[in-house]
Amino acid sequence: MKINMLRIAVVTCLVLVGLQKGYSQGTFVNLDFESVIPPLNPDLNFSVPITSALPGWTGYINGNPRDRVSYDSISLGGPSISLLDSLSPFPSLRPIQANNSVYLKSFSDAGGTSAGIGQTGQIPSGALSLLFLMADPYLSVSFAGQPIPLVQFGTSGSYTIVGGDISMFAGQTGELRFVGTGFFDDIQFSNQSIPEPGTFGLFGLGAFLLGWRFGCRRT
Repeated sequence: MKINMLRIAVVTCLVLVGLQKGYSQGTFVNLDFESVIPPLNPDLNFSVPITSALPGWTGYINGNPRDRVSYDSISLGGPSISLLDSLSPFPSLRPIQANNSVYLKSFSDAGGTSAGIGQTGQIPSGALSLLFLMADPYLSVSFAGQPIPLVQFGTSGSYTIVGGDISMFAGQTGELRFVGTGFFDDIQFSNQSIPEPGTFGLFGLGAFLLGWRFGCRRT
């Protein structure tokens, strides 16, 4: 029992250290959507320049670049990219953490349309996983055109903790793109691998979530 407790303590410490906010984000910027350049003055369609709302990111509608995004508004008649803050008129779409979060809205009917955001950068050389918070699990993530399978670790409050294995892309430069429908925030690269089932599988998952929550509180 003492040996098992020691192992648990050691693994917990490693996870907590690995998920600190200070871990390198490579050359990617504004992964928490907090680098807004004010003032954001919406036009009659409640849109603002993406260069002010989401510096570093490119918006995509049906795969085509967009230079404007909605601000505290969501399109009801088509795909949209929205930056939502604490003044959002939608009670269920208030910032997941800090001051801003992004909502993508796509349609999957016969004439399906898509919304997405992407950013080109270099993934840190020691990164093993990509983590983020999401309120709706309908997003797909890719890097340099290659899909990143996502794993849901659990839920806390109104959001889901999601991660994907990016170890094969460590040190590479390419576009990280999020597409689909979802409310998400706090994208991070971690030097901790995605937990695998095994002798310490369940504990590893618990420690992983504990480390994530510890990191979020330090925001």
